[in-house]
Amino acid sequence: MKRYLSKMAVVLALTTLAACNPFRNSIHDTLYGSDTDSSYKTKGRQDAGNSSSSHTVTSSTTTTTVTEHSTRTTTASRSGFLGNEVQLEAAEHALRTIPALSGKDIYLYGFVHFYDQGRIVINVQHPGNPEYIDAYEYNDGAWSGPKPVQLSVHDNIKIALVKLDDLHFKQVASVYRNYRDKSDRIEGAVPPTYLYAMLRDNKVSWYPRTISGSRERYFISFHPDGSLDTCYRE
Repeated sequence: MKRYLSKMAVVLALTTLAACNPFRNSIHDTLYGSDTDSSYKTKGRQDAGNSSSSHTVTSSTTTTTVTEHSTRTTTASRSGFLGNEVQLEAAEHALRTIPALSGKDIYLYGFVHFYDQGRIVINVQHPGNPEYIDAYEYNDGAWSGPKPVQLSVHDNIKIALVKLDDLHFKQVASVYRNYRDKSDRIEGAVPPTYLYAMLRDNKVSWYPRTISGSRERYFISFHPDGSLDTCYRE
């Protein structure tokens, strides 16, 4: 009898459990939706995706800034050359060491031009042919030339020659100082930026020979060595 009752209790429990399963499913569907509902499936996939490990890649960008440095080269002004004996003597020495003239007597022809920025322009009798004249130019501390000078059959070379030994370039500084000494005392007068020598009959004549002020004008002349000869108001 007891065995029969035990079997009946088991059957009753299984029947009750089976009856409760639809009720449990109904509650589940209400809360989460039916298993056949697409939203539930999507949610399941999302949950599955959320449960997976995520890997974040951080991109680091390095910016390199290139700074360009411009180097400008500036040529120093040579203003003051006319009054600088050292630079004038250096220019003369450089002329004497030019291969075509080295060790030879050098004769200047016609005119010799000096500029305050460091430039010199001269004509020289060709050391191998006295009928030829060559041009030389001094600029930026160096001589260029020779360049042939075209002459006329009427040009008398001999009367326009002066030996370099009789016209040292440092004499230009003496001319400049004496001219400057007078011009500084005259209202409106300015110091020269250009001096030249005219060569004639083996003599040196320095120019300019005029000092012009705002109210006055003076005549000035120099000895061949650059010392003051005379100066008076015109």
